[in-house]
Amino acid sequence: MDVQKITRLKNDIEKIDKIHHIKIFKILKDNDIKFSENRNGIFINMNSFNDETIKTIENTLLYIKEQEKNLRDVESKKNELKVDFF
Repeated sequence: MDVQKITRLKNDIEKIDKIHHIKIFKILKDNDIKFSENRNGIFINMNSFNDETIKTIENTLLYIKEQEKNLRDVESKKNELKVDFF
């Protein structure tokens, strides 16, 4: 297991909104990744991830980033039109 890849994945997951954390957690549950939970949150041993799980999470993170960029672009365009016409 590539430690740098896992660390980068962890950092990317920490940067996204909570609503997207739920999507990542669903991927983990679908891949039967063991986790523990307490009042502080859900804890996962990322060393237990297989390559398929990592790839699925990476693709999901990429999709999330693309969608957020598209949303920012649309909002920017909307604001430009608002200034020009109103």
